[in-house]
Amino acid sequence: MRKILVGSMMALGAMGAARAAVIEFNFPIDAAQEVPAPSILPGTNPSGTGFISVNTDTNELFYSIVYTDLSGDIVAPGAHLHGPAGPGSTAGVFLFLAGGTSDIPLPQPPSGFFNGVATITDLQESWILGGLAYVNIHTARNQAGEIRGQVVPEPASLSLLTLSGFALLRRR
Repeated sequence: MRKILVGSMMALGAMGAARAAVIEFNFPIDAAQEVPAPSILPGTNPSGTGFISVNTDTNELFYSIVYTDLSGDIVAPGAHLHGPAGPGSTAGVFLFLAGGTSDIPLPQPPSGFFNGVATITDLQESWILGGLAYVNIHTARNQAGEIRGQVVPEPASLSLLTLSGFALLRRR
């Protein structure tokens, strides 16, 4: 019975790994996550939502960022992905999402959205999959960043990653 159970779990894990070629992340972006704490205008609530998908076979990253109520336009250095860093820590830029080397010009308005596609390295992919990447959006009032969002997997993607990781552990 144990062999059947382990075999079934490994088969499910293999199917999960096969479907895990595209991992999706849906996460909040807000001032509370920003390090150092930004200067927020009274009566405002700058925030947003990030969506990122990573194709683990091709290292293609798709991003879509929606944001609202910033203190002003998004200005240089723009909006980008940083890593590797966990919540409360900072790290360098590894991918421009708006401004810099991206296709999204600056300035961008205080409320809006932008999206795009980029190719990332295996190391950058490992940062994202490991929860060690974050989106940071900069304004003139908050040059170090006004809102930030730690890139974390959606629960369904997290389940697939856990299941496929369990199958790999059982194989050893």
